[in-house]
Amino acid sequence: MRHNVAALGLSLDPLDAVVLSHGHYDHTGGLAGVLEDARPGAIYVHPAALENKFARRGPDSFRSVGIPASSREALEGWKDRIVRTSTAAEVAPGVWCTGEIPRARTEGEAEQFFFLDEEGRTPDPLADDQALFIDTARGLVILSGCAHAGVVNTVDHACRLAGRQDIHALIGGLHLGSATHKQLEETGNALGRRRFQYLAPCHCTGMNAHAYLRARFHSVVRDVNAGSRLVLE
Repeated sequence: MRHNVAALGLSLDPLDAVVLSHGHYDHTGGLAGVLEDARPGAIYVHPAALENKFARRGPDSFRSVGIPASSREALEGWKDRIVRTSTAAEVAPGVWCTGEIPRARTEGEAEQFFFLDEEGRTPDPLADDQALFIDTARGLVILSGCAHAGVVNTVDHACRLAGRQDIHALIGGLHLGSATHKQLEETGNALGRRRFQYLAPCHCTGMNAHAYLRARFHSVVRDVNAGSRLVLE
């Protein structure tokens, strides 16, 4: 992460806040470096993000995918600034963390892959999955880390919290990498009932899902990669 920040010519200091989308290593591995380079006023994290987490690697094999030891150790020194987000919290004026997202719909959900123990006996409900949304004059801008709760559930919950239904942009991981065509259609139907100006899928969305969304929503879909900058006027 430090390398990417330097390559973009950015600085992490000053930093108002850090929000952890959930407790997987690929979303928390850069935290130790961030906390060395900056002093955020608050760190927003769902309590379940701190649990041990495992992913299926084979029929009877599992690997640890939770917060790395270096990030856990770094968090220990910032206990007084941790904000536990079981429910929504305002991170900055007009910028909100959703907290835990209700699972009302199942569109796009993949088969059980994550667990709370290395024997694979206890499924991980990933209650720690959360997103950010920004309340703008043009509509909500929703930033999804991984959408383990389901992209439609994420959008619906952000709208309920904000008290408005108009979406300007949906940006981030949509967790559709293992979705079947039927699941993609169900997700597309639900998203299609809303009017987006921008849809920027990345990270765990998956190439098949990205292609499906591009074919269905055309120019609304934007391609983004590490280092991409989106200007939402």
